[in-house]
Amino acid sequence: MKNVKLLNTGGTNSKIAKSQNGTEFKIASLSLFPNDIICAGAKAADCMRLCLKDSGFSEMFKSVNEARKYKTDMFMNEKPKFLEKLKREIEAFISKTEKQGFKAAFRLNTISDIDWIKEGIPQEFPNAFWYDYTKRVKTLNTGLDNYKKIFSYSGTPQYQAQVKEALKTGFPIAVVFRGNVPIGKYFLGREIIDGDKSDLVNVNSFNKICGLKLKGNKNKRQEGAFIVDQMQAIEAFDKVAA
Repeated sequence: MKNVKLLNTGGTNSKIAKSQNGTEFKIASLSLFPNDIICAGAKAADCMRLCLKDSGFSEMFKSVNEARKYKTDMFMNEKPKFLEKLKREIEAFISKTEKQGFKAAFRLNTISDIDWIKEGIPQEFPNAFWYDYTKRVKTLNTGLDNYKKIFSYSGTPQYQAQVKEALKTGFPIAVVFRGNVPIGKYFLGREIIDGDKSDLVNVNSFNKICGLKLKGNKNKRQEGAFIVDQMQAIEAFDKVAA
């Protein structure tokens, strides 16, 4: 796998494709294979079993997760080499995108939760737009105008301190619902919007719940505090009355 590309620049990820459709952006993404190191909040949130690593193309093709594992191993064991390759691919994507008349955007944590600020990546490319989902509330505020994040909810008891801190901010919160997303209702005191439409809309949906539908045939058969039942959402008048 020596010639494997780090970035997905073809828009084959369905969420990426929907997010960039009809916008001024073209989006490149990075999919690593998650573990407790590059997803430091996963254990407390109990989301590893229900991770997106088990949905989409990875359910059909074994090679997808094999490539992700290769990239994760490179990041963890050969980080300088990984970052050098990543920067080259970022530069190439920005150049190609600008020539096509679009702006470049990146989601480097498709199924990971790395603090890319510490690696200096978004700072090095200030003309590109960056966004991610995170389970670490302390990384929500990136301090950069070109890098925005969405907090990812879980209902586990050990994760509630982070949820409470996230609710004190105006940052959007992503919540995974089983079945249809109850759009227009309320959860955690915030209105629920359709979070599956566009990540670029989600990152600017302050004080909203970005409702996501549970993905993956395997995941849909599982239970966990990471998944919220539709019945837990309330009507607007219930919220006001409370």
